[in-house]
Amino acid sequence: MKLLLVLLCFLSLAACSSSKFDYELNKRVIVAKDSDILPFIVQLADTVDLDEVTKNIPNLSRPKAVYTALSEKAQSSQGPLIAELTRMGVQFRSYWIVNMIAVKANTSVINAIASRDDVRLLESNHPFRVPLEQPDLYQPSNVSLGIEWNIQWVLAPFAWSKGFRGENMVVANADTGVEFDHPALEKQYRGYFDEDVFLHDYNWWDAIHESTRTTCGPNSKFPCDDNNHGTHTTGTAVGQDCDNPDLCNLIGVAPEAEWIACRNMDAGVGTAQTYIECLQFFVAPTDLEGKNPDPSKAPHVIGNSYGCPPSEGCSSDSLAAAVRAVVSAGIFMSVSAGNDGPTCSTISDPPAIYGDVFSVGALSLRSNAIAAYSSRGPVTADRSNRIKPNLVAPGSAVRSCVRGGGYAVYSGTSMASPHITGAIALLWQAKPEYERDVLATMRLLENTADPLFEPVCGSLGDQNNVYGFGGLNIMKALDSRN
Repeated sequence: MKLLLVLLCFLSLAACSSSKFDYELNKRVIVAKDSDILPFIVQLADTVDLDEVTKNIPNLSRPKAVYTALSEKAQSSQGPLIAELTRMGVQFRSYWIVNMIAVKANTSVINAIASRDDVRLLESNHPFRVPLEQPDLYQPSNVSLGIEWNIQWVLAPFAWSKGFRGENMVVANADTGVEFDHPALEKQYRGYFDEDVFLHDYNWWDAIHESTRTTCGPNSKFPCDDNNHGTHTTGTAVGQDCDNPDLCNLIGVAPEAEWIACRNMDAGVGTAQTYIECLQFFVAPTDLEGKNPDPSKAPHVIGNSYGCPPSEGCSSDSLAAAVRAVVSAGIFMSVSAGNDGPTCSTISDPPAIYGDVFSVGALSLRSNAIAAYSSRGPVTADRSNRIKPNLVAPGSAVRSCVRGGGYAVYSGTSMASPHITGAIALLWQAKPEYERDVLATMRLLENTADPLFEPVCGSLGDQNNVYGFGGLNIMKALDSRN
């Protein structure tokens, strides 16, 4: 394939690639007609040293410090390129979480941008489909209401018995959206004020600005889910419906935490841009017009049950800078490991491959056995050979909420990672000294996990490429004196 692209480039000098193009954009530019409009991301050369920004500041000051440094850098460096794009009359949207501008333009514009000294890299922003979990074929008809098995498995009720249910913690969900008025989620929504009274500013953002696929449409002004996936994952983190004591659905790990959300997929179709836009919103939430960002409203943890597959043209480092900014801002990222097991090195999609995030594999139903579908390490997509996942949690036959006020059973690592999301809300409420100290919290969870081991995929030492450090144990994490 690469030889063919070089030959095409040689035969058509106008379409020749630039050293500033990533492989996917290079491939598309070479075969494009000049009339073709291509979506791409421009990364500028000027960047911020986030280690320096956060070196001597209190953890609780991290969101403001990171937002200020990144937004000021973007404002000071993007002006000339924005002026040129405006002059050319092309469609664009600028960002600050990464010093980048998302553009739609033809190859002439692409080559002109690539020739600029203030531009570091041009990446494809082509849409890709994410293989989201679907409802299990078997859906139990008789449900025993109460605390769901998976919530008991990670010992969340122990935290509740100590008075820790996630109060004053904010959980974010980056996914297909959320049905905000579901009985199990409505009162935990940060935008909930009273029956039928909601404030969506700073609590919801729709990163889908063009859509013909979904009933949500583009730029939804209220939380909307076009798939069920985001509603389900949010429910496992914070869901409860106990208005009627005889009909109590305790489906969430941290049922008193608040939630906010951002839709980063359009009926299961995402782009690097939509993923990054949601991460930017979480570092400094905005009003519904995208204005007046306020990092004081940043969530404590983000649930990320999605991937950016290289097989669909998303490069291994497409989300790296944005993820680094989120974590530098003191926001924990819980990420599903993926559903491509049992082969080794199947944790291959950003953001699960990154060392900055907490990647979560899935256990089988009521068992400490790894689910066959759960992706394994080591990470080879970026040549790091990094051991992953970090931990495992229940992921099979997990019952949570879905659209229409209902409930359904799903299986996948997307169902496992919300257990960590909710656990962070419990831990940071119980142990405020850990709040916004992401690295220390990762080590705490790893050191208090129930050890599980399988000697495959090059696994050595305390962490292995099947179970990570083992199974989530909230009781041990809360009791730890570390």
